[in-house]
Amino acid sequence: MAEAAAEDPEPDIRLRELESLLDAITDYAILRLGPGGRIAGWNSGARELHGYGDDEALGQPATLLYPADERAAGRPEQALAAARESGRHTSEGWRQRGNGTRFWASSVLTAIRDANGEVSGFAEVVKDASEQRRADALFQGLLESAPDAMVIIGPDGRIRLANRQTDLLFGYDEGQLIGQEVEVLVPPRFRKHHYGHRAGYLADPRTRPMGVGLELSGLRRDGTEFPVEISLSPLETDEGTLVAAAIRDVTERRETEQRLVRQRDEIMELSTPVIQVWDRVLALPLIGTLDSVRAARLTEGLLERIAETQAEVAILDISGVPTIDTQVAQHLLRTVQAAALMGTESILSGVRPETAQSMVHLGIDMGRLRSRNTLRDALQLALALLRERDDVAPPSADPLRGSL
Repeated sequence: MAEAAAEDPEPDIRLRELESLLDAITDYAILRLGPGGRIAGWNSGARELHGYGDDEALGQPATLLYPADERAAGRPEQALAAARESGRHTSEGWRQRGNGTRFWASSVLTAIRDANGEVSGFAEVVKDASEQRRADALFQGLLESAPDAMVIIGPDGRIRLANRQTDLLFGYDEGQLIGQEVEVLVPPRFRKHHYGHRAGYLADPRTRPMGVGLELSGLRRDGTEFPVEISLSPLETDEGTLVAAAIRDVTERRETEQRLVRQRDEIMELSTPVIQVWDRVLALPLIGTLDSVRAARLTEGLLERIAETQAEVAILDISGVPTIDTQVAQHLLRTVQAAALMGTESILSGVRPETAQSMVHLGIDMGRLRSRNTLRDALQLALALLRERDDVAPPSADPLRGSL
């Protein structure tokens, strides 16, 4: 390892022996600086990386290795001061070769202290990180082009990279999330469990959606929460497994789904109206196909109206139902049985001849359910049932006039 005349009149022999071993290393530039920041020695890797001969660099200030704009900004002096203060300083920045070309360098500068604790010099390890910087820039470009928020998380659970979509979605300034634990994006009530989930994923890393079957929430900087979907993918690197998380705000989709559910319920409400035709008499005209969802809504709506009106008779008019099969018959029977438990007797109306033949052919047994051919006949039967119970006179001579 080539050296300049030592600033220290009593050179450290053991350090010289170590430097001779380090001179064989070519992958890294290793420099020894005096306490004032002059180049006291360097290895062959440093000569090759910086493009200077020993006679050109040894004894010169280390600022020789920096481009003019970095020197003007005081970067070399700042690095020495930081290493002197904390003992070690890590940085990345531009360096300059002897031919004037620049390269992006990764540097670790360590203060060397004598027996009295005074700084006697510095050791610096420099690596050309230009390729890594280009790869990082390409990767960052890919992240920025993604339509979703993208976060790269290290093995320690801290955020290494985050694209602009992430900053906008969660309300952070650019770069503000870097270095923070990913749990900063998780609502506080979920964080305790999230630490365990994160460790579990690193134990079995694979591409998959996060929280299958669960409703996930993200936490903005202002404390508001919003629904999200998250996909996880492992990234194998030299430093361990990184995790790429794609985060999508599904607020609009959830609102659309909820709106569709409300609209469906409203349509179901309109398609299964329960009408109070007289005191203690309800009519339920059915139109269209009767499936399990609609049948459940039918039963629920009828029972609610029975409870509200204290109805004693309910008429189920099926003249608008195109076909009666075993499944439809079972739905009707369940509704009738539920009404009976509340003390209400049911009447089936609108049974057409072809419907009756089909029910007989299928062997459908409607039990003791009373039935009538027309709604008028069913209403007359309802009045008769009420008279039997309490001898109440009909409100009009023709039950289909006035109230309907």
